[in-house]
Amino acid sequence: MRKEANRFIYVLSLLAIILSIYILKTYPIRTTFVDILIFLGLALILEAFPVEIPGKQIALSMGFTISYAGILLFGAPLGILLNGLASISFEELNFKVHSLRKFIFNRANLTVCAGLSSLLYEALKGPRLEFGWYYFLVALLVALIYWFTNVTILSLVISLDKGRRFIATWIYYISNISIITYLLHFFLALVIAQSYKLLGPMVMPVYIVPIFIARYLFILASEVNRTYDQAISTLIKLLGVFDNYTSGHSLRVAQLSEDIAREMGLSESRIEKIRNAALLHDLGKIGLPLSILNKPDRLTEDEWVHIYRHPMVGEEISKEISRFKEVPFWIKHHHERYNGKGYPDGLKEEEIPLESRIIACADTFDAITTDRPYSKRRGIEEAKEELLKSAGTQLDPKVVSALFRILEKNSELYSDSLKMREDESQG
Repeated sequence: MRKEANRFIYVLSLLAIILSIYILKTYPIRTTFVDILIFLGLALILEAFPVEIPGKQIALSMGFTISYAGILLFGAPLGILLNGLASISFEELNFKVHSLRKFIFNRANLTVCAGLSSLLYEALKGPRLEFGWYYFLVALLVALIYWFTNVTILSLVISLDKGRRFIATWIYYISNISIITYLLHFFLALVIAQSYKLLGPMVMPVYIVPIFIARYLFILASEVNRTYDQAISTLIKLLGVFDNYTSGHSLRVAQLSEDIAREMGLSESRIEKIRNAALLHDLGKIGLPLSILNKPDRLTEDEWVHIYRHPMVGEEISKEISRFKEVPFWIKHHHERYNGKGYPDGLKEEEIPLESRIIACADTFDAITTDRPYSKRRGIEEAKEELLKSAGTQLDPKVVSALFRILEKNSELYSDSLKMREDESQG
């Protein structure tokens, strides 16, 4: 983790401590010990069953529903306790898998989110309001502040840690930590809070069922994405069985395409699609004879006919497995040339999708810097000379410039990766 991200976590933790002390000293705990135990217990139970969103590094916690209901019922002090303590999952306590730094960040993040939103709730006299339209709007505003704060803090730490643009990261997580999901949590929390106020603890078991039904619906939605991701992973492994070079090549091209796209300032959601396309860009080679793929000599005209078809074969296969409708089109055109002399459709310049141009550049760089049956790998400087010659003819000059900026910033990283690839080939 970068120093900037570490410093941010320290500052966030300090803010969480200050908020906690201020709230616990300023506002009374308006509930009994039994109420606290009930809400803490339920929140901990629900926190133990998060719903992971495949490929997003995000998990939706159903414990938020109980924690937010606690804020609505009892105000800021219980909000701090529930979000700081009851948000701890058993998995987080496994420090062999998850770092202590991540544990501290999660506690600080949720405590600050709860602290700021519950302070607003207290300022608007939420705990003393009767249920009605004004109360509803106050509760909704508090939920939105919690959501906005959470997304902002998460985006900030990730942008600092990964060296990404904050706004692009924020937009990406805004789209994945859905406001609709938070609103569903909000409405359920509102119903729980009002029912508890009227009927007491006896009402809580009634709401366990709808909470777990909601969790099950989230799981069904996330499983669709998981199925697609598993299909892609299986195909990459299949490529490895069929042709070990193509499998490793696809992974490297995917990473470099992602880096180039980010350097060019594309959105995180678009970058995710580009990575998906780059992973699958050589999928059409599954149908090619190994005698053609590994031929050290010049290909015949008949053999080139097979080569020319592989982008279209990849397009057809990827239509069945990619969850992004644009990906097959980008795969089809990753062998177009900037001067219009590529294949399959002879597109030129801006007619070629930018995503295909990015993959083409990453593909070319990896082909130059790795050993292939028909050519030995070359170093980064030689690769840059070759790319400069290709800029404006085979490759988009803007994409080549973005790749050069990446190489300047991460030359040691790319040199190490080349050495690793050399060691692997020799091993």
